[in-house]
Amino acid sequence: MGLESTMPPYEIIEYKLQNVTTIVGCITIANSGFTSLALLSNLETLQYSQTGNSSSCSSYGNIITIAKNSLLRRLYFTSLKKVIVTKKSEYGIYLVDNPSLCITEEELEHFLKTEKFYAPHIQICDPTKIYCRLDSFDFFDQTNIVSGCQVLTDSLVLNGTKEYNQTEFHDRLNDIEQILGSIIVFQSDIVALKFPNLWRIYNFQPTLPVIFLQDNPNLAEIEFSNLSSIPYFGKYPDVLYTFSNPLLTQLPLDTCENLYKLGQITIGDVSESICENRTSSALPTQEANHTTATTSEFSVDSGKGGSNVTNSTALSSVGKNQPPNNNTKDNLDFRILDLTYFLGSIFIWVLRFEI
Repeated sequence: MGLESTMPPYEIIEYKLQNVTTIVGCITIANSGFTSLALLSNLETLQYSQTGNSSSCSSYGNIITIAKNSLLRRLYFTSLKKVIVTKKSEYGIYLVDNPSLCITEEELEHFLKTEKFYAPHIQICDPTKIYCRLDSFDFFDQTNIVSGCQVLTDSLVLNGTKEYNQTEFHDRLNDIEQILGSIIVFQSDIVALKFPNLWRIYNFQPTLPVIFLQDNPNLAEIEFSNLSSIPYFGKYPDVLYTFSNPLLTQLPLDTCENLYKLGQITIGDVSESICENRTSSALPTQEANHTTATTSEFSVDSGKGGSNVTNSTALSSVGKNQPPNNNTKDNLDFRILDLTYFLGSIFIWVLRFEI
């Protein structure tokens, strides 16, 4: 049954929601006929809850799920300031498969201040920077970063040996200022990884460290001399996890200082920190920020075709060509607009539609 035929008039929904500022529960909008979500423009705070009638919170696991809305063009979440996640919530704001949707840079900045934000390859309305995005749920690698790119809208995954111009690739890394995702370098032949202008990473892969380097026999040099912001780490506190990179024995002082200020450095196969011989009053106590990994923590799904590679420290939930699992498939009963909110004191209102 078509979505539009199951919905009450838009004017009624807008009237009910236009003054709502706080929601306790969740919002799920999938396969809808909405062109914008301006009806939620006054929403300021959203707190995840599985209580009461908000059963779809348990089904989807996200605080805000907006998926598979082919007509949706704008959100207009202009007042949203706080998204309160819990351990039970899978993602905070989850935006996937809305082909016509763009968000403003102001909205993006607001979302990047929340936890568990996930919106791979999101389009930006009227951008002031060069945002690189791919048409599929693939990741960026040595072959698909365009010249001049300033913001990667998904993870950078360098996996295996590929034919590419190393000089040209490194020149393109020089321009990158932000990455919405992780940096994953696994079983590659890359010799250096330098991001002189990268200042922010927001981890779209919450089950992975922010920067993951493993089994790279030629990797001898990395640079994150300007990295100063990691709004969201995910499950692990590691800003850098490195294992089995035999030539990577020392880091530049500015990179060491920046990484130590941001989080934990985990070294998987050396007895001393790769920052051990760098001396500076800005460096914190080594023991507080440096751990040695000795057991398996991750499992890898590394190939573009979905081939699995089992390794002592491998990647999990880096599934190629698809977003992380979330129940937004066409054969499910969708709650087009499912939310529980408090209006006034204790008045609770729930609006739910199913296909």
